Amino acid sequence: MSRGISARNAKRSEMLHTIGNLGRQSSTQTAFLHELIAQSVGLNATDTRCLSLIRFHPDGMVTAGWLSDMTGLTTGAITHIVDRLEARGVIERVRDAEDRRKVYIRLRPENLAPLQAQYEALGESYMSVLDGYSDSELTLIQGYMEKMSQMTEQLMKRVIAGRVDQALNGK
Repeated sequence: MSRGISARNAKRSEMLHTIGNLGRQSSTQTAFLHELIAQSVGLNATDTRCLSLIRFHPDGMVTAGWLSDMTGLTTGAITHIVDRLEARGVIERVRDAEDRRKVYIRLRPENLAPLQAQYEALGESYMSVLDGYSDSELTLIQGYMEKMSQMTEQLMKRVIAGRVDQALNGK
């Protein structure tokens, strides 16, 4: 019986190792793919990720502070990104009607067509892979993706908190 358990443990260990390697490979490929897509329209991957955060926000517009919170980037870095995106004509700053001190950032969809077309093609490619899975397999994949997203969000918060701690402690 211990041989069966040992063989299962070895197989599981090998599978976990392979999944880890595939995760790293996929993450690296995805980062470079986003960079290539962004460069094709004169942006960088951080720019396009910020555009995505704005696009998928329920209100359709965000503040620079919110972008800073979501990305972990400094407000200075976000200001530079927003300035660059505004100069490219893909976003606009909009003053709050009730509090003119508050400025929102929203997309200018009419100027995003070249980028949108590339991301739609990418989405179709991903969906074609998912089409090969059963509903129960998709449920498993969805659960995995939700857990990984939550874990990544928590890790980002820890890294950001660590940076704040370092800054406060003069390191």
